[in-house]
Amino acid sequence: MDINKLKLTFLLLIAVVPISLATWVFSLREVQGVNKTTNKGQLLAPIIDITAFDFRDGEGRSAYVSFEDIISKVLPKDYSPQPWRLIYLGAPVCDAVCTERLYFLRQLHIRLNAESKRVERVYAQVSNTLDTLPEVTKAHFSEQQPDLKIVYALTPTVQALLTPTLTNGSNPITSHYIYVVDPLGNVMMFFTPENTPEQILSDLDKLLDQSSVG
Repeated sequence: MDINKLKLTFLLLIAVVPISLATWVFSLREVQGVNKTTNKGQLLAPIIDITAFDFRDGEGRSAYVSFEDIISKVLPKDYSPQPWRLIYLGAPVCDAVCTERLYFLRQLHIRLNAESKRVERVYAQVSNTLDTLPEVTKAHFSEQQPDLKIVYALTPTVQALLTPTLTNGSNPITSHYIYVVDPLGNVMMFFTPENTPEQILSDLDKLLDQSSVG
């Protein structure tokens, strides 16, 4: 086995196995019909790679790369696990509901205590153009959410990916959905406005506890 295959095998073992196990535990509980007493978020089936959304940064560059691309460029000793991500789907203007939801998201992030460094909060502006945030929204985030990462995506792309995963006909973009992305870049769970901060915190605690990576 050559060095590249050895490197890939090692990285898969230290990264994929623990994260996949965490997702499998959640899925198993749902299949067993006990998800009402365990996970409060809804699992995506199948999961979606984060790169499929084509998220862009403020300079128009790709915000994320695939896990395969990440590990192809590093040695095992230099591998730095990616964080778990909470991606909030929002509009260019963050209205009152958006502001409140992001506030609670920030507070539950703080309540993760020592585990908070393993999680990144992301605001995904979803619209028909990739224009950057309006100044009023930028000013609000700068003051109230300074550690919030901003990315941009096009509405048709996001809708095409997420609409088939929903059964209630809701619009995840206008309904303030929050998506969970594991350190491998798998968009694997989401929360609706009906989920309380306590429920989101409970699920995050379980995921972080069941996976030591990220």
